[in-house]
Amino acid sequence: MSEPVTEPVAGPLAEVVADVLSADVPEAVLGEVIAELLPAEGPQVLTADPAEAVYAITELVEAATRQVFAPDPLADPATALTNPPPATEPADPAAAAAARARVDIRPVDTHVDVAAAVSVLDAVFAPGAGHHFYPPSLLRNLLAAGAPVLLAWDGDAPVGAVLALPGWTADGRPLVQSGPMAVLPTARGRGVSVALKFAQRAWALERGVTEIRWTFDAMAAVNANLNLRRLGATVEAFLPGYEGLRDADSPTPLPYDRLLVAWRLAEEPTGYDGHAGIQAEPLWAVAADDGLPVLDPAWAAARAALVAVPADIAALRRDDPAAASAWQHAVGGVLQEALAAGWRAGWDPRGGYRLTAPTHWPTHSPTPARPSAPVAGV
Repeated sequence: MSEPVTEPVAGPLAEVVADVLSADVPEAVLGEVIAELLPAEGPQVLTADPAEAVYAITELVEAATRQVFAPDPLADPATALTNPPPATEPADPAAAAAARARVDIRPVDTHVDVAAAVSVLDAVFAPGAGHHFYPPSLLRNLLAAGAPVLLAWDGDAPVGAVLALPGWTADGRPLVQSGPMAVLPTARGRGVSVALKFAQRAWALERGVTEIRWTFDAMAAVNANLNLRRLGATVEAFLPGYEGLRDADSPTPLPYDRLLVAWRLAEEPTGYDGHAGIQAEPLWAVAADDGLPVLDPAWAAARAALVAVPADIAALRRDDPAAASAWQHAVGGVLQEALAAGWRAGWDPRGGYRLTAPTHWPTHSPTPARPSAPVAGV
């Protein structure tokens, strides 16, 4: 009588899974899902009878690639049945943006997709943290609520993700509130963020939604350029200390200020740089001097003003927290005052916000309450 099998029937789990894995499922993101689904005895499923092991692994793969339940609260089932969606236009902005970025944008649909989205978010927002930025269970709950979670794939590798929640404005209009967007460093500089946002835009328009809102770090130059200049979103409000108290190990003692923007989708996106039709040369309300911000109170009486921000605020927060805090005080003070008074904010190619005074702005405005330049060590 032969002895029972006590050794693994094959090599590492990934090799075993590969034998029963369909070719269109990326192996790179499957291992974590399989580990999550393994029963309490874990790898013992691989040490049993070979036929039983293959059967067990096949079950795990099928569970991992099973579709996640995702109702659509903004869809009209009756209309969808009687009026099928129109064919994609040849000049579809979302398809064009994805082609330029050399990615395929697809909605998160299976547990494998969830794992892929978690891996991208962790790599960007929580590298080496030892915990998930968004745990898989939270993403599954978002999907169950009909949230559009989109992934950018470069071949079989996930390189970007963007989250959002469908909802309604105070007056009952449908709205998409966009959440975190992450692009892996290896995929940056080729338009993946733009492709993700245009895919999100297409998702919204297909459901009759004409506005997407989100917030972003007011000190993040790259984000400001993307949101205001490339996408053409409109700044709605300045939100000081939006994130509340920061963690004890935060590199800066201040909560991050954020800008609320609205992306109105009724027109084709053309981008907005904040100074169309403005001929006057703007005054630098905040400029850099030896790495620190310098305030010019005369901006409040100008027709247009520029507000410089550091090129890489994340590095500054890490390497020089005091300087980062000084910048946040200076930039935040001007943005808060200007937006509250009705100024428009865009992004200038020179590396700062461009503020445009409202048409009713007086020739001599009150002296701003913020301190004059230079600002340092605050």
